[in-house]
Amino acid sequence: MPIRFKIFAGLMALTLLGMPAAAQTVTSSVRLTGPLHPQSQEEARILLDRVKMAASQVCGAAKFSVVDYSRAVRRSPCWQHSVSEAVAHIASPLLWDVYGRETR
Repeated sequence: MPIRFKIFAGLMALTLLGMPAAAQTVTSSVRLTGPLHPQSQEEARILLDRVKMAASQVCGAAKFSVVDYSRAVRRSPCWQHSVSEAVAHIASPLLWDVYGRETR
């Protein structure tokens, strides 16, 4: 029985190694609802906070995650890329301004 398990495990490892990289990539998204075009600096800050929370969820943290884990996620390339992509996609000058001041 142990030999069969070893053979099975070896075959599974070879199968995973043989998969193309695209097949191993997981993509996730969160849809923001509500106003996406802020009319003031305060609305832009609120929207940026919503974008950051959504990026945290996409990258593996949730509202109830341990604080240290949430901080680690917010330093990850996944989180940084997700926030910058969302800000670019929304394309609001006020949001860009608030985001730009935070990233300096």
